[in-house]
Formats: sequence, C-alpha cells, structure tokens
Amino acid sequence: MPLPLRLLLLCLASASAVWAAESATAIGGRWSLEPGHAKPRYLFRDADREVDLFSYHQSDSNSDGIDEVGLRHEGGFLVMESQGWPNHPTATFPNSGNPNTIQVQEFTFRLPLEPQKAAEITRLPMGPIGVALNGVVFFNPFEQGGMNAVEGYSEVWLDSCCGHPQQTGVYHYHKYPTCVKSPFPDDGTRHSPVIGFAFDGFPIHGPYESDGVLAMELTGDAALDVCNGHDDAERGYHYHVTPGRFPYVIGGYRGVPEPANNRGLRRMVAGAIEDNAEGESRLEPVIVEVRPGSVTRGGRREVTLVLDPREATRGPIPAEPPAWVQFGPYEAVAIAREGNTVTATIDVPADASLGMLLDCHLEFEAGRRTRAVKKNAVLRIVE
Repeated sequence: MPLPLRLLLLCLASASAVWAAESATAIGGRWSLEPGHAKPRYLFRDADREVDLFSYHQSDSNSDGIDEVGLRHEGGFLVMESQGWPNHPTATFPNSGNPNTIQVQEFTFRLPLEPQKAAEITRLPMGPIGVALNGVVFFNPFEQGGMNAVEGYSEVWLDSCCGHPQQTGVYHYHKYPTCVKSPFPDDGTRHSPVIGFAFDGFPIHGPYESDGVLAMELTGDAALDVCNGHDDAERGYHYHVTPGRFPYVIGGYRGVPEPANNRGLRRMVAGAIEDNAEGESRLEPVIVEVRPGSVTRGGRREVTLVLDPREATRGPIPAEPPAWVQFGPYEAVAIAREGNTVTATIDVPADASLGMLLDCHLEFEAGRRTRAVKKNAVLRIVE
C-alpha cells in the first residue's frame, strides 16, 4: 500500500480508536465487538480507553488478496488468523547476514478472552510465544542453538525493525519491535499502548509505565517480575517490553497459555527463562558514528553515518552509496555518499513514537547477495 494512504488509514484509525462503545457487545474479559462493520471490529479495554487495536493491520500489504490479520471469536478465545507478513519495511532477505527468505504463513492463534494467572510460571517454548498487532510473531530471546539472539550475535542478525526470518520463512521479533504501530503514538508521556498479546492472553505493552518512566526502572511492589509483567489497578496483570534488557519481550507465561498456539506448549515446563548472552559478535562494526543522535518528528531530517574505512570481516564495503538505508521504520528518501560518509534523508511523521533508540540498517548491492550493514540503538526521535 502506498505510504500516504497507509498514513491516512492510521490517522483515521487513531481518530476512531477510542469512543464510548455503547453499541458494542461484551464477549468476555476486556473484549467487546462493535457491530455494523464489513470486517469484525474488536475493542479492547485498556484502562479508561476502549481501543480498536487491529483495524489498521487488517490490510493486504503483500497484495495477495488476503488481509494479514483476520479476527473472530469462539469458545472463550479471540481467534487471530495471520499470514505473519510484516506490514512495515524490512531488510532484503536473504542477505549477507541471513540466508532465509520471508514467506507467507497460515497461522491461527487462540488468545484467551479472560486470561487467568497460573499457580506457576510456564517456560517459553521455541518458536512463536505471542503475536504483535500486525500478526507477526514474537519469539523468545534465543536462536535455535540456544544463544541469546539479541546480544550474542552480530548486530546485522536483525533488521532495523528488530525482526528476521528463520529457516521456514517465519519473520519474527526477538525484541521490542519499534515498527509495530498501535493506534496511538508512544510519546512517553503516559502508559505505553498495547503492541501485542502473549499466548496466555495477557497484553504486551510498550516500554513506558507513565510520563518519562520506563516500566523496567520500577522498583518495589510495582517492579516487573521475571516474566516482564506486573499488576496495576487499571489494567490488572500485563507485560511490558524492556528495550536493551533481558528478556526484552516476555520471560515466561504468568498466565495459563493456550497449547494450540505452539506444539511446544503441549508439554508445559515450569519456570522463567534465564539469560545466555555469551558469545561475541562474528562481524566487525562497519558504522562507527551516527550524527546527530536525535532528530525531531514532523518533517524531513538528514542523518550522517560514518563508515569504517578498513576492510571488514566479510570484505571491503563497496565504494558506491548504499542502495537502501532505514532507521527503525523510516526508510531513507534520499541517500548520498562522499568517501566514508553517508548522508540519509528520512521523513519523520508528526505522530512518530518518541524516546526509544532506533536501529539503523544499510544495504549495498554486492554481487548476487545483498551486503547488509547494521548498528543498533543509534537514533532517537524527540519532540
């Protein structure tokens, strides 16, 4: 979908995302169904707001005639049918850091409408552990060999939207996906909105607890538990992502997970996961400086990247400008290079989320396979 149209739809979704849903029918827990729409419109009560979380993501980004996300409810569950196809820009796959290709999936996930806390924590399986609002799945922090996928590998392992495909083409997030849009910009002035759901039905929120306060910085009774969750009076139990801190998304299921969502849950194991960030980057850093470190939202901005002139582990960087540059969800609209300095121009929307550092991803056309270059946590969007 062309970007201007997608932005228009987001604005419309934002304008209509909260209302006194007097005509909505309660279906269980914090969920209700708003009648009179061509596609089912499910509302979720997030504190004092009735939120339409999914309408923006019920689109056909890959132009195959099927929406990325389809919704219905039955037997105490919100049922999400998902193609697992990211509706935001991604890196080119395969590339020099990942030999896999993003493939359309046929997921069906069952999210409990009335999640219940369990007597003990359930350990996260490999593969999908939850799902973002756009139908892309969350994985736990580990790759197949058991190493921490966020900190135990080269930065090029994940693209600037914090995802990548595995061997069967499932694109997934191992950490806070800064490209997933909620109906509200997350500007750090209040509790972060919902960005997805764990398979126990509890919502996953962005990083903020309140104005300028990250949930991961809370202490005492309000502190996040080992699952990255806590209770409050308005929302009950819920999870928060923790940028730069293990377990990044969730560390275990505090509620009762639905086994149908992942075969690994058919033999539930107790206990939260533990960090394993051992190992070192297999690639030398190529991007040595990014300036400025922050830009304001609501306009066209230039960002300068300085490349290491030495040969990197996988050979010298091509002398031409990169074919593609992206900071978080923002693709460069113009790219120039002079020597080892690359200047990228990006359009930052007026409703851009604020505060969190975005990753940067560059691509060079290098023979038959794209040469990927990455640096994490380099650019912040500010007011």
